[in-house]
Amino acid sequence: MMSTFPNNIKSNLKPVVYLNIGETFFSNGYHEIRTILGSCVSVCLFHEQTKFSAINHILLPKVSDFKEEQKSLRYGENSMEHLISYFVKQNIPRYQLKAKIFGGTQSPLLPNFQAGTKNIQFVTDFLTYEKIPIASRDTGGELYRKLSFHTDSFDVFITKLQPQAISEILIQEKHFETKVKERMLKKTSIFNFNQ
Repeated sequence: MMSTFPNNIKSNLKPVVYLNIGETFFSNGYHEIRTILGSCVSVCLFHEQTKFSAINHILLPKVSDFKEEQKSLRYGENSMEHLISYFVKQNIPRYQLKAKIFGGTQSPLLPNFQAGTKNIQFVTDFLTYEKIPIASRDTGGELYRKLSFHTDSFDVFITKLQPQAISEILIQEKHFETKVKERMLKKTSIFNFNQ
């Protein structure tokens, strides 16, 4: 779990930050945030008047029942609340924010893995409930996305990638999902104490 609070850097050369699964980034300066999205979803939140912005990288919508996972920012409900709290601490009302959402790929390599669809639905419902308008979106489909978010202008640039070209990301997403399922199974296992 990682959150980054950078200093306000004013430069023609934007520092580049690479965002991984379960990380968030907050800025009121000049940064380029890069990440790669498969079934994961990133939400870019921003406040035009103050130039504050934030981005996350969500793996799954809901927190698992496993104790160690309760505060993990890999889960949408934790990550989105974390982003919102940043703006609230800056005295920025939620209703003044705008959002851009990206990701949620349904890879043909994993036809039974529905995390992408669930992630899209979760963030859409969350933003609707919070009355935060979605300024733009690029979600779903079969192609992965290489995302570049510029915090000074709130511009987002997307490059579409074939899943086969980035099998490492596919493996990482599947690994996290498997670990969560394993932990949930362990919690409900039946143990024989007579042995």
